Amino acid sequence: MKRTILLFSSIFLLLLSGCNLLKSKAITLLTDRAEMAAYVEHFNGLGNDHRVEIAYKKKPELFFSENGKTADLIIGSYLNSSLLMEQFEPLDKLFTKERIDREAFYPELLDRGRLNKKQMLLPISFNLPAVFFKPGAIDITLPGLVIPLAALKAQGAEYNQLKEDRFIRMGFSPLWEEGFLYLNTVLWGTSFKDAGGEELVWDEEAMQKALDYSRSWIDQDNRGVDKNIEFVNRYLYEPMVRLVEEERVLFYLTSSAEFFSLLEGMGEERDFRWLSHDNRIPVEEEILFIGIPGNAKNKKRAMVFLEWFFAPDTQQEILKINHRKRLKVFGIDNGFSALQKVNELIFPQVYTMLIGHIPAANMLSFPRNLPADWREIKSQVIIPWLLDSLTFEQEQSTLKSSIETFHAENLH
Repeated sequence: MKRTILLFSSIFLLLLSGCNLLKSKAITLLTDRAEMAAYVEHFNGLGNDHRVEIAYKKKPELFFSENGKTADLIIGSYLNSSLLMEQFEPLDKLFTKERIDREAFYPELLDRGRLNKKQMLLPISFNLPAVFFKPGAIDITLPGLVIPLAALKAQGAEYNQLKEDRFIRMGFSPLWEEGFLYLNTVLWGTSFKDAGGEELVWDEEAMQKALDYSRSWIDQDNRGVDKNIEFVNRYLYEPMVRLVEEERVLFYLTSSAEFFSLLEGMGEERDFRWLSHDNRIPVEEEILFIGIPGNAKNKKRAMVFLEWFFAPDTQQEILKINHRKRLKVFGIDNGFSALQKVNELIFPQVYTMLIGHIPAANMLSFPRNLPADWREIKSQVIIPWLLDSLTFEQEQSTLKSSIETFHAENLH
């Protein structure tokens, strides 16, 4: 009896140690993307010896500020600042051993994950600014891919209609969407970037041109701030898509990240173009990256997941998973793939409205690398500063001083 108990205890301890061993070999993936759970489930079901466990974090870029935390893979936006990238494991061996095809990526996009000539991060997906409109309401034939900023302004002004000194329809206003105020600066070449050491720099002359352009749009084409705000309060409680279809407004600015709902059931009553300037389409700065932290415990296993994830066949399967599981996401992790051929050959098969709408690589303008706290700087400083500069007559503090004040107030 005693031998039986000892044997049972030995087997139990062996099984327990085996479970702990399996758990220790599991790849921990930290992300804020809910759809990754479905992709990981598929990976885990392939019958190989590798297993991924998901850990959710609202702001993955803050991972390295938490002492003692470990992860084998991190997926998130705002990871490619110089300060953060130096804390990741170089991934160049994935290219030298031809486990991942370097040439499959958009070259400029892949470069945004490099630091000191080493590939620290791999881009997963990106998004583009899109302008929706009702084809019958527009007077000109737009190019097949883009609507230039100048056409948005000119056609918007021509569409405006006043009744008893009030706008009853308006083509477009820079004040409808706060994100447009920032996007306009990008179109004019402001080129915000991380200058190293988390210092943010930009082109002041381009910033002034962008402000002057928005101010002219609001004051001359749309009769001033007050009339713009009056129109917003009177009509813009309705969804913008409905206002376009009812011909209350001509244009609706959105992101390809919103395409899941916008492309669904899209017919002849709705069309879109990518917003451009000088025939270049600005890529939104929330580019999604993946990397292996330098302190990861399962680096080799994490590389196996990367090799699987960036195979074109896998990306095609991910698009099928989105449909099969009814995930309300567009494309790869809610964006266009970082792999050029996946966008050009596979996306139009899944999203028929993208046929003839996939821009060539040389039309895309990718943002420069930005500081780790860019998310907060943009939302809490830059956009409010742009809005104040356009809506208040008194002179505002400079953007540089506003950012310095923000940093001083948020020192930890």
